Amino acid sequence: MMEWGKVGMFDGFSVFMEKLVGFNDYVMVLAVVVVWFVLILLANEVLVSGLNVWDMESVLVEFIWTVLPLVLLGFMAYPSMVLLYMYDEGKVVDLIVKVVGHQWYWEYGFFLGEKVEFDSYMSIEGAAYRLLDVDNRLVLPLFSSVQLLVSSVDVIHSWALPSLGVKVDAIPGVINQVTLSLILPGVMYGQCSELCGVNHSFMPIVVEVVSMMDFINWVLCE
Repeated sequence: MMEWGKVGMFDGFSVFMEKLVGFNDYVMVLAVVVVWFVLILLANEVLVSGLNVWDMESVLVEFIWTVLPLVLLGFMAYPSMVLLYMYDEGKVVDLIVKVVGHQWYWEYGFFLGEKVEFDSYMSIEGAAYRLLDVDNRLVLPLFSSVQLLVSSVDVIHSWALPSLGVKVDAIPGVINQVTLSLILPGVMYGQCSELCGVNHSFMPIVVEVVSMMDFINWVLCE
């Protein structure tokens, strides 16, 4: 959830975002260990062993600083590749949503037997966050797997929502897809993340995750 003065990562509303936050913490732990290891070695050289300006080479040191970084990169590369493939993994989904970028608003559509389509423009009146609220939110059901089909009708846009760990380019003539597994209810805010013209800053994204019953009622009202 977005909140004022937030320093860390956004709360994860999807399985992928939760794993992404965990991967970030994992890499930070490795980085802190490396920094402390280097500082301890430097302190040992300066304060205990003393510097030897004539010691020009060491096979052991060269072996360590070659092999150890490779091992650490391997520990980071494996979970990174798992997340990368998970992002594009095809799954059986509960709902398919069409997302189309326009200058400068978003168009959404549901494939539910009957066509449910609407446009989402930036809203100023009664907005919770300046330049981030919209007149029509994209409402999605909780505990569901949702596939987004993203494209554009004019220039390149980018549908980005940090709380879901999602950034999908909307390219004219191309359909990009991403699958979301929603695990928390709430309201998420995002923005177009590709420079798309003079009003690029004024095409926000708002997604509201609700219970299945509330979602059905919302669809019937649309």
